[in-house]
Amino acid sequence: MRSEGRNGRGDAHAASVNVPTGIASDRGVLAVADAWNHRVLLWHELPRQANQPADVVLGQEDFSSALANRGLPIPRADTLNWCYGVAIVDGRLWVADTGNRRVLMWQQIPTRNGAPADLVLGQRDFTGRDLHMRWPHAIAGVGNRLFITDAGASRVMVYSRFDRNDAPYDFVLGQRDFDSVEHNHSSYYPTATSMNMPYGVAVQDKHLVVADTANSRLLGFELSNLAMGAPADYLSGQRGFTEKGENRWESPSRDTVCWPYAVAACGQTIVVADSGNNRVLFWGAR
Repeated sequence: MRSEGRNGRGDAHAASVNVPTGIASDRGVLAVADAWNHRVLLWHELPRQANQPADVVLGQEDFSSALANRGLPIPRADTLNWCYGVAIVDGRLWVADTGNRRVLMWQQIPTRNGAPADLVLGQRDFTGRDLHMRWPHAIAGVGNRLFITDAGASRVMVYSRFDRNDAPYDFVLGQRDFDSVEHNHSSYYPTATSMNMPYGVAVQDKHLVVADTANSRLLGFELSNLAMGAPADYLSGQRGFTEKGENRWESPSRDTVCWPYAVAACGQTIVVADSGNNRVLFWGAR
């Protein structure tokens, strides 16, 4: 607890990390996206002591390996490349395999090292990396819906079926159609329907919350109103939907944000990683 450094200033092992970015927990299972080691670490029970080694590693064949795609020229079902996001939804493990421009799904929590994924979204198969997604970063889900932030395309992709590889998404938020990828609809200023590099997403009760990172704001959507390019119903961090700016171009305050990268729902509380202000905010949901 008194040291720092990538992999504890050594090689990768079962109790080390190198820029961990995503965390998910459900029913005692802890999953950590160990992005710069190109792997996901799993603890089948929540750790109860310092430096407790992980039980399982995904993306690598063992805990000492740390190469992107295991050093291979193309991805596979059992490799990862700059994996930034992780989620556990209805017992399924989802990983935003960002560098491979895809999202992987394990039908059940894996129990052995290097287990291959069961399904891929964003690519036709496990060896492709140049199709629908640009920079998938965070994942959230509720019921039969899955939400994936595609920061590179300034949108949130909404799925209601994922029963096969490259299953099509139903619609997107942040863009007018499936083909558009420009920040704020090619405008400097945002609107209630546009986004600029959204990184974080969470489901809170009947709402979808999106960290619209480069616009330095949070957007809230009623789950019942979601549709292609739907406008946000709620806004935090800015005074109006057409405004942007880090802390509104002023000093930080309790109702401003600066490049928020992650958001999580904890009961009736929204937790925001207000990265540009080097702080974490707790906001009561309304």
